[in-house]
Amino acid sequence: MTPVPAKAMKPGYGVVESVTPVQLTRERSAAAGGSAQGEKSARPMYRIGVRLPDGSLQYRDLDKPDFKVGDNVLLTNAGDIVPD
Repeated sequence: MTPVPAKAMKPGYGVVESVTPVQLTRERSAAAGGSAQGEKSARPMYRIGVRLPDGSLQYRDLDKPDFKVGDNVLLTNAGDIVPD
């Protein structure tokens, strides 16, 4: 799975709808010493799904599962999730 793109992130209040463990892949160029294929991140990540009042669903990738389904949260401009 690839990380959530920054352009897909919009700030706002919402409710956590899902917390899913994911294995993210990072693309590294062969010129930078990496392989041409994506490599998996060594650390565990969690994809948090947040339902906003307009019905849209947004995702953020976090390195700790600090939230559970049903939590009220704020999605920040910086891409963070904070308790509401």
